[in-house]
Parts: sequence; structure tokens; C-alpha cells
Amino acid sequence: MLQGWAAPAAMWEYALLSSRCGEYSPEQLDQRFLSGQLAWFRPLSTPEQMRTIVSATPLAIVPRTNIPEWLPKQPEYDAISDSTAKKLLVLLDKHGAMFTSDLEYESGLLRPQLEQALKTLIAAGAITADAFSPVRWLLRPEAQKLRRSRMAKRHAVNLPVGRWSIPGTGFNNDQDGGLTGNGQQRLSVICHSLLRRYGVVFRALIQREVLLPPWRELLNYLRRMEDRGEVRGGRFVDGFSGEQFALPEALGLLRQPVENNGKPVFTVISACDPLNLGGLITPGAKTPAITGNRILLENGLPVARILGEELEEFPGISTQASREARRRLLVVRSWSDPALRVTPGSVY
Repeated sequence: MLQGWAAPAAMWEYALLSSRCGEYSPEQLDQRFLSGQLAWFRPLSTPEQMRTIVSATPLAIVPRTNIPEWLPKQPEYDAISDSTAKKLLVLLDKHGAMFTSDLEYESGLLRPQLEQALKTLIAAGAITADAFSPVRWLLRPEAQKLRRSRMAKRHAVNLPVGRWSIPGTGFNNDQDGGLTGNGQQRLSVICHSLLRRYGVVFRALIQREVLLPPWRELLNYLRRMEDRGEVRGGRFVDGFSGEQFALPEALGLLRQPVENNGKPVFTVISACDPLNLGGLITPGAKTPAITGNRILLENGLPVARILGEELEEFPGISTQASREARRRLLVVRSWSDPALRVTPGSVY
């Protein structure tokens, strides 16, 4: 359901996969990449965003077989001004996928120079890796670098698993072929992904998506899906003009009454989650999709949120929801330690 969604690099594991996958582990994620099931890349960025990767840098994760449909056009490499980054890019273009140790040896760069050059290339969307551990490696705090460096001297390892490569290597990435051939396949993959993500698709709903073709192209393909009986067209969400399309199974869920025995269902999501629809199609203010912001949903509707370190409860919140907001959203701090990563409510 997250195929093609762009989220901050640091939030994929911390806030999205760990909350959506019951048995998530970093090792399992890396194995899915290394086995060729998944791929990640940086969506195209502006020159100002091409300097280096940070925790808020957006990354997209897609099935590897769908890279040609999701991968945007390659950036203009002339826009990469860093000479050491260009040096690595030349090596990858010449030799294909390379391990970090091979890049270090062939380039002759010192480790800090190598890391900075790799960060620059990721930020530009110019490289990817066949595991997710390189992202963790580049984003790790300086203090953690020093600890792991000391451990590496004893265990002879301090590099991430997997190889670096230029995105789309071995695939046809041409997205300018109109709506035939590759263009039709691209629209099919994207439309099916959006329908699985939301159940219902219309123009206002997908404003936060960054890897989509123009709405008119999606609309034409969705109409063809309706003609084939794959989706239903109509007005399923009140208050929005324009055509709407829904999966048949989603319509069944929309029509059946909510059965929760009178007990509200509370869920905490990251503001980086695609279900952060407050102010977009549900009541309330928009919550910026940045690291640290979280939202409490009651029966699917936002009732409270954390902005930075401030708890905000929305008008009309119930007493029970207010208690849940304090239990699930507030972060415990001690006088001398940084914020704990686990809140009291996160274990529920």
C-alpha cells in the first residue's frame, strides 16, 4: 500500500514500516532489497535540495520490477557541482553496481569524503543501493559513527551491506513515449497502487503524491478501468467535485455500518503516513508531514496531534480521546536524557 509513496528517509523504518508491519525488522527489510523484491530511490529534486541527504530527504520504495513505471527522469548530472560526487558517478557508470569498499578503493577518497559524496548523489537522485542499510549508515549520528568505528576495529567491519548503483540500470526508463507501450503500463501500475492505498481515488485526494503523471492521464486510464468493470465510478466522498473511482470491495466497506460494539478505535499515525488526510478530505487543520509530527485518529478521524513537542487537541474531542492523546502522543523525558523513542502508548 506504500508503493510509490515518498516519505522522509528517517521515517520509513521509524514511523511507517514499524507501525504497519507486525513483524518488521531492519534485517528483513534489507533481505527484501537484496533478494530483488524492493528498490528505493530519491524523487527528482531542485538544485537547492541536491546538496546532501538528511533525515527529512524524501525516498520512495517500490517493487523492483516496477522501477520503469515509478522512476522519474534521471537528473541532469551537469547540475551536480561536487567533483568528488561526479568521480563516484563516473565509476558507477563505468563498472556498474559497486560495494562501498570498492568505491572507496577505486576513488581513493577518505571515508568522510566518500560519505559526503554518496550523500550528495542520493540527494540528487543519481544513485541508489540494493539494500536499505546504506541509508541508515549515512544518516547515523556522529556519536554512533564513533562507537561503531571503535567496534569495527575489533570486528573488522564498518560498512553497510549491498552495492551502490545508478537507478534504473538494466531497465527502460523512457517515460516520454506517450500513452502507448511503457506509458500504458506505467498508468496501470500507478492507478492500481493508488486504488490499493486509498480504496477511492479522486483528484483532491492525491495532492500529496509526488511521483504521479498529470491527473488527466490518470483520469483517462481510470475511465478505461471503469469500462472494463475493474472499478466503479460515482460520487463516494461528499464535498468534492469531479469524478471519483473506487474498488468494488472498497464500496462494500463504505456501505456497511461500523461495528465496534460502541467502543471507539484509536490509532496513532505519523504525519508522513498517506493516511494523514486531515484538512485535505477530513475536518481539521493540515498537519505538516515532517519528522516527529504524529496524529491520533478516533474511528479514522483526527482528534489530536503532536506538532514538534506541543500536544494539540481538536475542538469537540471526547474525554476518552483526550486521555488517549496524552497516553499515546506525549513523549517521556528525563531531566538529563534526550526524548525516549518509545512512548507509553506505543506498546498498545
